[in-house]
Amino acid sequence: MPSDNEKGIEFPKNGNKSAEGKHKKQKKSIGWIIGVVVLILISVTFILPTTVFSGSSSIEFGRYNGEKIELEYGNYFYNQVATLSSQYPMNAMNSLQIYMQAYYSTVFEMALRQMAEQAGIRTTDSTVNDAIIQSGYFNNEDGVFDSEVYRNASQMEKSAVRAQVEELLPSQMVLADITSVRTSDAESDFVAALNGNTRTFQYITVGPETYPDTDAWAYAEANPTPFQAMDLSVITVATEDSANELLASIQNGEATFEDTALASSTDSYKDASGEMGSVMYMTLEDQGYSLYRVNSAAASADLENEENLNAVKEYIAENDSETMSAYLQAKADEVYAVAVESWDDAAAISGVSVTDVAAAAPNPASSSLINGLAFADPDRLLSGAVAGNEAFESEIFNAELDSVIAPRLSGDEYIIVRPLAADSSSELSSSYMTSLYPTIFVPSLSQMDLQSSVLSSDGFEDNFFEVYLSRISG
Repeated sequence: MPSDNEKGIEFPKNGNKSAEGKHKKQKKSIGWIIGVVVLILISVTFILPTTVFSGSSSIEFGRYNGEKIELEYGNYFYNQVATLSSQYPMNAMNSLQIYMQAYYSTVFEMALRQMAEQAGIRTTDSTVNDAIIQSGYFNNEDGVFDSEVYRNASQMEKSAVRAQVEELLPSQMVLADITSVRTSDAESDFVAALNGNTRTFQYITVGPETYPDTDAWAYAEANPTPFQAMDLSVITVATEDSANELLASIQNGEATFEDTALASSTDSYKDASGEMGSVMYMTLEDQGYSLYRVNSAAASADLENEENLNAVKEYIAENDSETMSAYLQAKADEVYAVAVESWDDAAAISGVSVTDVAAAAPNPASSSLINGLAFADPDRLLSGAVAGNEAFESEIFNAELDSVIAPRLSGDEYIIVRPLAADSSSELSSSYMTSLYPTIFVPSLSQMDLQSSVLSSDGFEDNFFEVYLSRISG
């Protein structure tokens, strides 16, 4: 029997229960996990391969600096496919995503390994043993390396884990060097200052809800077909052949509509035996192939119902934008005139809504280093209006506080913006960025640079989709 110290694995002194031991391992484990996630782009688990395909054949998907990127039993690419397929079902929906993630994981690992070889990086028994302990494969329920778990593992498991660690460790060491770029205090202070000029906002939205009820009624009466309602039942299936088979079965009296819905339908009405209740024609949306049974004659929708009336307004906005846009522009000007005199009065106008926007800094380049409106605007209308419009963003961040800015179109709605105040927590936000920049953003940006250089390399011959379609899905 091999000893517990075979190949030089040294167990932590004083056992696994010491507070000091746990604290030290926890620090190492976090670094290891971050490194593996960055390296593989997905979380890599040290597992024994499961069967994806067997035999001695291999499939070549491309090359990196002349080295084949191939799927072969037991190799890195294969193990990544196996790991992912153990986490997600290998079906028609997930197959492409599983193979694609495994493929790009292999490309990046290959690039890093080649860098390690060029740099002459070698592993030692000590670094491999330490990495095995940190890998988490032999952890107990508390998430700590456990010598008992290690002793109870089969020799095959120990050898497989060691082989994977030895394979990945040089790449891991290269990645650690790339993503541990040091930054100066001046650089961190500069990035923090970008988040110092923050403001909070409110905006009033003038949307289809403000369209007059009487006009919506008149529109529905003049264009009745989309707004007719009837009691319906529905069965939804994925394919036309399935729909035709079920229809024939119902028509031949082999099954009832209700039983077929319960047994075969894939929509949300399945548990109600297909019963939809009263439905407006305009709201019908098929999610596949549907069989409808009409349970009552069509009639004009009940427009006394607020939900139905709002549906008419939404229909006008989507299908008769000229009519709706003309109204909304005029209404927005009207609300703006009131807001200039009294924001509260404007906010109380029927149909409008008011959105509060948390502290945000100007971010015309959409930088991930700046906490801009995209992160602070819950309804996304103000952030949508400034996207690609540097002049408007500059206007709202430089306007006098509590002033009211003229209506601006955002999507299909108009917004009226009021800058409230320079945020009192901007100093805290800047301090937070100062700590995050060197520890999170710099490694992330370094990783992005690495990915870009690998994927754009002249030595990368990428045939993934062609090979996947012909050799895997085919």
